[in-house]
Order: sequence, then C-alpha cells, then structure tokens
Amino acid sequence: MRNEMKYLEKENNTQKVIRTEILFTPFLVFFPLFIGVIFIYDWYNRGVVEGATGFLGTLFLGLIILICNIIFDIPFIKSLRELTYSKKKK
Repeated sequence: MRNEMKYLEKENNTQKVIRTEILFTPFLVFFPLFIGVIFIYDWYNRGVVEGATGFLGTLFLGLIILICNIIFDIPFIKSLRELTYSKKKK
C-alpha cells in the first residue's frame, strides 16, 4: 500500500494520466458514435426500406448511444482541453 501512495504523489503522474486520456479520447468519443450510426443505419435499411417494424428498438438503441455519448463526451473533452492548456501555460 505504501508503494501505491508513492506513485500517486509523484508530480509527473499527472502528465502521464493526461497523455493516457489524450490517447484514449478518439476511442472513447468516436467508437460509440460509430456504433450508434451503425444501429441507425441498420434500422433505416431494414426497418424503413424493407418495411419491417421489428427494428424500431435498433433506432432507440442507436439514439440512446448517440445522445448519451454526446452528453458525456462534451464535458470530458472540455475538461481535458482546459487541463492540457493549463499545463502548457505553466
């Protein structure tokens, strides 16, 4: 337990965390958007074009993924940007 606390107390740890978040940002932002668009596209092709009403759940799932991703990613990107710029100014 003592070794874990020493690692957390290092000043360089914040920079490593920021780098890790920056590297994972495209995956955290674009992958759910891509999946949501695939669900909506699948609903359109199978539900609207073919006329099958059983694919309405696919539309709702795609919209939920897109809306939740946008709601949570905008503050995440803003805070990451502010933290990155504040570290560059120092």
